[in-house]
Order: sequence, then structure tokens, then C-alpha cells
Amino acid sequence: MKHLVFDMQAAGEMDYKPSRMVVVARQVEAFIREFFDQNPLSQIGIVTLKDGVAHSLTDLGGSPESHIKVLMGKLTSSGDASLQNGLDLVQSLLNQIPTYGHREVLILYSALSTCDPGDIMETIQKCKASKVRCSVIGLSAEVYICKHLCQETGGSYSVALDEVSCICECLNDV
Repeated sequence: MKHLVFDMQAAGEMDYKPSRMVVVARQVEAFIREFFDQNPLSQIGIVTLKDGVAHSLTDLGGSPESHIKVLMGKLTSSGDASLQNGLDLVQSLLNQIPTYGHREVLILYSALSTCDPGDIMETIQKCKASKVRCSVIGLSAEVYICKHLCQETGGSYSVALDEVSCICECLNDV
């Protein structure tokens, strides 16, 4: 079971054309379709980070069309991203998965920092203890806490250096 966490804070930036959000949304759409082609029995859920809050856009489900429809309808960015709130939400959702199932999180992170209400190191240790594998694709620059999260949970960390090719490669590597 996999959750996609999509940081909407800096997604409105215009460094990618027409905007970072549109380019990433297109790549996420392609990723979702390919993921379900290769893993027809798997499920994905989508969580967004904006205004310091984590929002569950879609529950875990096996319909690529429903995920894509909801994602494309909610493309707005605002406020700060809270990585801790996102991890807490995803961990609570993934704790329902039996221990023999795969608990994975793929985070697309645009921000250069995180605005957390508590100790994010404690949250990272909870993810590790729950065997939640966290991978991050940085969309702007390398962020220490994201790299640390990946190292602690056995995930992968990469930074997309340009629009389409790098984001697509990073998504395929996860």
C-alpha cells in the first residue's frame, strides 16, 4: 500500500513551465497509471500538505481514475508545509494495513523547510518503528530532514533537477 504525499506550498512557483504544480501533476498522473498497470492489486492514497495541515485527498483505493480526478480538481497551493503532520496522518492511515503488507510513502516535496508543531525526529522514529518506508523526491533543493527521513526508514531520496525528465526518472526509481 502506498501513499503519495504532495507538498503544495511552493508548487505554484513558475520555475517549471507553465508552473511547477502543473508539471508535477502531469508526472504524478503518469506515475499513478503506470503504478496500477504494474501493480493491479495495489492501492494508493493521496495526501496534500498546505497551510501547515495535512489533508487526505483520497483514501487507499485501487482506481487510478478516481485518484487522478480528485488530484486534478484540487491543484491549489497556499501556506507552509508541515512534513510532521503529513507523516502523522499517513502513519495513522497505514497502521490499518496488516504487518505483512507493504507500508510505503512517496513524498513530493517542493518546500525548502518544514513548519512542524512538535518534534519531527520523534515522528520519524515512529515511522521507522511502524515499518513505514518513506521516499522523498525534492522538487527544489536537497533538504536535510527529508534525507534523514529516507535514511532512517530505508527509503530513497532524490532531487529533480529539471522539469520532465528528472521528475519522471525519480518517480520511476521509487
